[in-house]
Amino acid sequence: MKLELYYVDPEAPEGKKIFTAPVVPMLARRKFLELEAAKEAKGDMKTKGYTPDEFDEMCTILTDIVFRNQFTLEQLIGGASEEYINNKLLEAVWGIKPSDEIGNSEGNKTGK
Repeated sequence: MKLELYYVDPEAPEGKKIFTAPVVPMLARRKFLELEAAKEAKGDMKTKGYTPDEFDEMCTILTDIVFRNQFTLEQLIGGASEEYINNKLLEAVWGIKPSDEIGNSEGNKTGK
């Protein structure tokens, strides 16, 4: 898995740095499920979205588990957009990359 952060290292070309993780451990999905279970146990499942603390905890899936502390939570949040972070979480937890369009208008292989 690859992740790009901007302005993490002022000496990096174009103000960005690329981080890689050779494998995404199953622990990433487990952590996500634990966070969702905790949210459900509090009765917060009807609340759309996450609180800032919940979002930070969700982001630690990337910082601590997938990329094994190659960058901090602050560097992640300060160096990428919310949409980009959400896409990377989707990729880490469920294996869905942004290029894997769900429900595109062309249909699936048998439906074309």
